Amino acid sequence: METKRLNKYKIIYIAAFIALHILNSFLMTTSLVFPDINPYPRTFFMMINSFFGDFGFIMLFLGLAVLIFKTDYKRGKFIMIVSIVLSILYLGMSVYIYYYKTFFSFYNLETFGTPAGGKAFMFLIRALPGLIIKAKFIFLLPAAIVITLYIFFFYRNRKKEEFFQSSFITGLNRLYIGILMFAIGFLTMGNSLSAYFFDINDTWYEDNATPIYGIQTTGLFNYYIYDAYSYFFTDEVYPEEKKKEIEVELEKYKNIERTSPIDGITYGNSAFAGIFKDKNLVMVQVESLNNFVVGLTIEIDGQPVEVTPNLNRILSNSVYLNNYYHSVGIGNTSDAEFTNLTGLNPIGPNFTILRYNNVQYQTLPKLFRDKGYSSISVHANTGAFYERANIHPNLYGFDVHYSEEKLEMNSDNLIHTWLNDTDMLRQTVDLMKKHSQNGPVFVFPITISNHTPYNKPLESKNGWFKEKENLFPDDFKLVNSIIRNPQHIGYLEHVSYTDYALGVLFDCLEEKGLADDTIVILYGDHGCGFDVYDMFYENPDIFANPINYINNHAEDPISKRLMERKLLQNIPFIIFDPSGKTIKENGILETQIISLVRGTNCTARTVANLFDLNPKYYFGVDALSDAVTFVYNPRNHDIYVDGMVISGQSEDYYIYDDNYLFYYTEDKIKDIINAFHEYKDFNDKLLKYQIFPPLI
Repeated sequence: METKRLNKYKIIYIAAFIALHILNSFLMTTSLVFPDINPYPRTFFMMINSFFGDFGFIMLFLGLAVLIFKTDYKRGKFIMIVSIVLSILYLGMSVYIYYYKTFFSFYNLETFGTPAGGKAFMFLIRALPGLIIKAKFIFLLPAAIVITLYIFFFYRNRKKEEFFQSSFITGLNRLYIGILMFAIGFLTMGNSLSAYFFDINDTWYEDNATPIYGIQTTGLFNYYIYDAYSYFFTDEVYPEEKKKEIEVELEKYKNIERTSPIDGITYGNSAFAGIFKDKNLVMVQVESLNNFVVGLTIEIDGQPVEVTPNLNRILSNSVYLNNYYHSVGIGNTSDAEFTNLTGLNPIGPNFTILRYNNVQYQTLPKLFRDKGYSSISVHANTGAFYERANIHPNLYGFDVHYSEEKLEMNSDNLIHTWLNDTDMLRQTVDLMKKHSQNGPVFVFPITISNHTPYNKPLESKNGWFKEKENLFPDDFKLVNSIIRNPQHIGYLEHVSYTDYALGVLFDCLEEKGLADDTIVILYGDHGCGFDVYDMFYENPDIFANPINYINNHAEDPISKRLMERKLLQNIPFIIFDPSGKTIKENGILETQIISLVRGTNCTARTVANLFDLNPKYYFGVDALSDAVTFVYNPRNHDIYVDGMVISGQSEDYYIYDDNYLFYYTEDKIKDIINAFHEYKDFNDKLLKYQIFPPLI
């Protein structure tokens, strides 16, 4: 009787191990656990196929347990250890999903293979404390339950010699059954992958499936085994006939006019061609700058305080696009550089600039060079990071890239170990003055001080940042959370400092006599990456924004998630004329706010038109034109159009502007999703197939 009871415990233990980890895999792709994602609608095939993929993976460990260990006690201990390891992996993935709003791929490891891989790893370690607080600890539940069952079923009975030495499977049966279980697991996983490939054959997903789609369809670890194999052991090879199709499609982008997939009207460039011809351009890519901070005031000690007074000030002499969206993938800042300089979107799961850097892209530095400009880029990190020291001159075509190796660095001007933005921008203007002696210059400074982690810099002595008073007094609270409050405070402190540094840039242009002949364009490379959506609604009495409406609050969970992601992807894009001669009321180009949807793939075309450059290809739309368009997020396939946001994964949507309630019919929404599918497929294959001429 005692033996039967103990054997029953063993069966319960194994069943719990299998069920809990299959459940964890399923929960990994649900919006109940991750409100930031919109999973694809699960078909019956996806449910069944992913179950078998997960079940096969678990069977591998059960087979190993039987093969390696002779007693059930040791097998139970092995299974407990496996459960702990798997649960930690689930937890780590939850941190990744929180920060990137997408799923890990082994292709993401490419950044650690660069000369700056060690620095990237150390940065990850430094940022980990701020990220781990957002981990989904529910994924440790299987380990906790299995450990509890192990203690109850195995450990407390370990002194019973008969139980301690007992085994369901003995002798040669252990070998046969162990191999059989391992083979069943391997074959089940293989069949799941085969069914997945058969299902996506000749569909859009064959070339464009994301990790979340693969996981939903084949099971979590089953997909990652395939992903790891693809990354480490396969090369990208594409049929010549497919390349020909993309070459034919590319020819269409030589035409300045294109028909909008939204309203069917044909648009070209704006009427402002060449208004900045022969002027200098300072195009500032600002780290983690969300649009909602422009115009934002916070009531501190009874007084409204501007977060970005310098940005607010220049709007009186600027064209401000407040419905602009970044399109970065896993490459973050490097992806922003790629898109804004080329007009092409990154692929999303891959580090685009590290994988597809062997061809001659059309870029802004090259187009400016053809007009007699010199060009420089500046970044306060090492030149090895994202391989900028090589990529910026050789791929993008900058004359010189200035990194920390070429800038004046000392321990007094560092923030988070990097040169602070204020000193970096001062040095940028000095370099600009030097290069402008040979004619007009295109300058591309990339800021870094607003980078996570958003805590007080270790180099700080009194206030948070050198030269600048703190935005907030000590112990000020934005939200009633001991975890979220420091993060929100820290982000706004960093934004306020970045705004201060931009003010120094504007002043330096005046001091060096460059303002009259210079245009400044600035934009955010991407958003801050953490939840700020509820911050405005938890504290309506202290926040105001006369420039950007911040109270567009959605109630139902799906709409709220879409609007939250919209808020985080929305960046400012500002064209500022320091001289006031070209952009002014009743001037050549009037001061204005443009609220049509635009994205960073529009930047290169817009700049080319304004500065009378001669591009061969016209990607995106001219941001100053009347064109109606869509932009998308390469990571999670969110699609933005005027008045509406759509999840390209779940196909959920939210019309946040009542003026469009009857315009966006179900058929039109389907057409927009299809247009997104077509363009993303073309854009990604243009990169993957290396259609442009090879680098010389």
